[in-house]
Amino acid sequence: MKRWIPFGFALLFLFSCDNEVDLTADYKDIPVVYGLLDATQDTQWIRINKAFLGDGNALLFAQSPDSIYYPNLQVALLRLNSDGDPIDSIALERTENAILKDDGTFAPNPNVLFRYTSAINQNSDYRLHIFNPDNQRHIVVETPIARAPVFDYPNSTNVKLNWEFNATLNPNPVIDFVWLKSNNVTAYQFEFSFEYDEFPQSNTSNRTRKRFVNTYGMFNPFIDQPALNQIRFGISKEDFYTSIVNNIAVDPNLGREFIAIHLRVYGASEELYRYIDINKPSTSIVQKASDYTNIPEGKGIFASRTQVSLNGLRLADNTLDSLRSGRFTNELNFIN
Repeated sequence: MKRWIPFGFALLFLFSCDNEVDLTADYKDIPVVYGLLDATQDTQWIRINKAFLGDGNALLFAQSPDSIYYPNLQVALLRLNSDGDPIDSIALERTENAILKDDGTFAPNPNVLFRYTSAINQNSDYRLHIFNPDNQRHIVVETPIARAPVFDYPNSTNVKLNWEFNATLNPNPVIDFVWLKSNNVTAYQFEFSFEYDEFPQSNTSNRTRKRFVNTYGMFNPFIDQPALNQIRFGISKEDFYTSIVNNIAVDPNLGREFIAIHLRVYGASEELYRYIDINKPSTSIVQKASDYTNIPEGKGIFASRTQVSLNGLRLADNTLDSLRSGRFTNELNFIN
């Protein structure tokens, strides 16, 4: 046992030493940029923050605007020609609380955003240029502009949607919503909203306009068919009626009347699709460690997106009959 005494004293000496570890490294400026240009919108918004690390309580740092905002940034959008040369320069306006931010971990006030309030050209590429005069740092990143898709079916509000065609031969027919491939769009997301009036059965004139929205997951139709020119998204009869049942509660005291269906298609550029796809949560037991960004020496994403809507679509008469008295929705008291 005596042979272990010196070793025991050595252990006591080792653990009595200062074992504090400095987890903070030397300061490094890391910009965090989020900007999605959309030629279908009249205002473009860019968020530019900075990452921070310091000794002390990080939650307290997050509540200080000085910790998350640069005070003197100069931000511009450059429109490029086909050779990649600038043909127009647009200075972005620095705004505070133009859009209110919800309370949370980071300081809600001021909410600093940079904006441009005129249309952008969907036939051009754009370059974001950020200059910080405090450290003479430049950040430059480019994106093509996603062009809005065009609906091929339905192509106007004169088309009446019919989920009851060939019902005898096909008990669960599918309507294919079709649009044409768009330039600079890699992935799409489809959405429809169902609009209706709701009223007490005892007073049908006392109406409230309501709607629910079904938004489906983003998909890349070109993975297996890169030369695809028509994009299709199918909704079956059962899916259509089930979505109504899931969003409208049965109430014998209430009646409903169908008003219209509205369609919307969103498009994402390749960089935006890649950012969403790579950074989405992993469903694997082995969690991936990924953090995609296209901001040089920074974090975030600068890319483009687009959208198109077709509003006010009606239903065919036999679909209205099924909405009123069919096996899925007969308890919802539609009067159409």
